[in-house]
Amino acid sequence: MSVKRKSHNLDETLLRRAKRVLGASTETDAIHDALRAVLLAEDMLADLEAARGKDVFRPEFVRQMRSERRRAR
Repeated sequence: MSVKRKSHNLDETLLRRAKRVLGASTETDAIHDALRAVLLAEDMLADLEAARGKDVFRPEFVRQMRSERRRAR
């Protein structure tokens, strides 16, 4: 991994919250983890989009999950 020193104006409240939520020990780690989370979300959305229209889930599994979700409410 190449590292480049940067200077940014960051919202301190957002940074503190991200650091806490991500369990990061440093602000730099929090920023790196947040960037990785964004990229992971992008990959997941691309995978979901690629699966659209394909029979990737068993219909009975989907029905069971919906039923359990309704009971949990």
